[in-house]
Amino acid sequence: DPGLETFLEDANQQLAVIYDQAVLAQLLHELRGPNDLVALLEIEVTDNKLVKYVRTLSTRKAKFRRLDLGDDRQRRQLAKLPLLGYEALAERDLRRVYELASNMSDNYRNVKLCAYRQPDNCTLRLIPEVQSIVQESRDLDEIEYYWFEWRRRTGLATRHQFVAFMDLYKRTAKLNGYPRAEDYWFRSLELGAQEAMTLLDRIMHGLRPLFLQFHAHVRGSLRKMHGEGLVPRDRPFPQHLAEVFIGNAFRRVQAEWYVDLPAPQLGLSNITQELHRRGLTTTQRVFWNAAEFFRGVGLPLLESSLWEYAQPVSTDDDDRCWHKAWRYYALPRTNFTYCPLNDEERFFNMFEAQSDLHFYRAASGQPTVLREEPFPNFSDAVGKFFSLAASSPRYLHKVGLLRDGQWKGLPARLNRLYIQGLRVVFLLPVFYVLDRYRVEVLSGHIEADDNEAYWRLTEHYTGSAAPSKRSNQQFDVPAKLLMEVDDQYASQFLSIVLQFQLFNHFCTKTGEFEKGNPKRPLDLCDLSDQRGIGEQLQSAMALGSSVHYRKVLEELVGEPEISIDGLLNYFQPLNDWLQGENERNNLEVGWK
Repeated sequence: DPGLETFLEDANQQLAVIYDQAVLAQLLHELRGPNDLVALLEIEVTDNKLVKYVRTLSTRKAKFRRLDLGDDRQRRQLAKLPLLGYEALAERDLRRVYELASNMSDNYRNVKLCAYRQPDNCTLRLIPEVQSIVQESRDLDEIEYYWFEWRRRTGLATRHQFVAFMDLYKRTAKLNGYPRAEDYWFRSLELGAQEAMTLLDRIMHGLRPLFLQFHAHVRGSLRKMHGEGLVPRDRPFPQHLAEVFIGNAFRRVQAEWYVDLPAPQLGLSNITQELHRRGLTTTQRVFWNAAEFFRGVGLPLLESSLWEYAQPVSTDDDDRCWHKAWRYYALPRTNFTYCPLNDEERFFNMFEAQSDLHFYRAASGQPTVLREEPFPNFSDAVGKFFSLAASSPRYLHKVGLLRDGQWKGLPARLNRLYIQGLRVVFLLPVFYVLDRYRVEVLSGHIEADDNEAYWRLTEHYTGSAAPSKRSNQQFDVPAKLLMEVDDQYASQFLSIVLQFQLFNHFCTKTGEFEKGNPKRPLDLCDLSDQRGIGEQLQSAMALGSSVHYRKVLEELVGEPEISIDGLLNYFQPLNDWLQGENERNNLEVGWK
């Protein structure tokens, strides 16, 4: 239809211009820091401009969709045009929903807690002050105090706001054409709620045997550290103690901290130290080291001008200091910002950031509305796949970042898999519960502030319990929402699983992994210099969001759905070790 073609061309052009203005505003915000008023004002101006333009599109978009005009590609573009979202609400409700979301977000980020036994010192933020205190503390009363205080200040304090927000979210769903609010929740996956939850449930079911063995072992370690009175047999482990234990896996503490590390005498590798020994002491050197890896797998070598125009971000806050790729829509270019810190986290983050560069460039041939990833965090999964490949002990040894001859022996591998497993295996059930709870609320199965329902889900899926029984007198859900109140975790959950699926596929394809062959385990797979990978990746990334994610997966891995098999294959040596250790030490598996 000529009228539809003209409409789509104009919409793509106008959106590209507005998106570029938004990217420039966000770039300014990244470079100047979170409190720069000019950058914040620019973001607000571009947000308002986008909202106004989307309003002008809505009527004509609805007309074309109602008439079912155009070919498949045109209909796909219509479907991917931005929704009004909250802007579909009446003015009073609109003001209210933004106010609620802002208040809850600010409360989570900015709330200050009073120090333990220091009621006059109420200046502690969760991150980094409280987090550092509880992770270093050996005072169980102190750890428990902060657990309760955080939930009182962020959960109970926002109870009525959370209930009101979820009600407005249901109204928003209907005004955007979704009679069932739970379907609107999963719109970015292009799956209905029933289909999405079936997928998540299938993955959780597959993860369960590994999770139960790992849970039993961690509970045994906690019992050694704190006694059977606090960590009884056959019961969920105490959440406040488990959060410290698992959280330390993200802090890269010394091996001695873990009382049951598989091979404590071998310790844990120190990649940061080895980076400096190898002379990879500047971000520029790390940038080109990663670029060479991507060239080796058959992706284009990055041009020197990209680094010449790259800009550093502030190192004032480690949690905000990361490498990042920036893409434009109307302008034929990409930018790069980098963190000047040079450590293990930033080394692997470089592979994720450069992966984004390749994704943005591959998808740039699509119209503006089809350049996005197939679902949120899909490109993050691709980036994490490359980061996983770069963390392979075989590759790290090749580039001189692992020198010890024991790196490929099973004991050293188990140490590494144990720490990786703490970061991955225990995170997935938490993400699942946070989405499952809100979907149950949106579908009307539970009330928005049913704290007892939240803890039933938490105990069943994560195997953790509160220090003392929680009732509907309290409200703990907002205390665990690491993102915004309306951000769904399903895409994060699927992204984590997908990175292992990609790794499993390409390692199998290149012969680096053979299931059941102890000489070719998945965790030692080295994909560097496997040039055949790049063409397949480039082809899949070039699709952008022009097709459903299942078709992209078909192109990438030859199967149309996300599978847990790759993750299970990766952690198989750890799972075998956990089963043996649990049996040897008579550690109970599961809980009542």
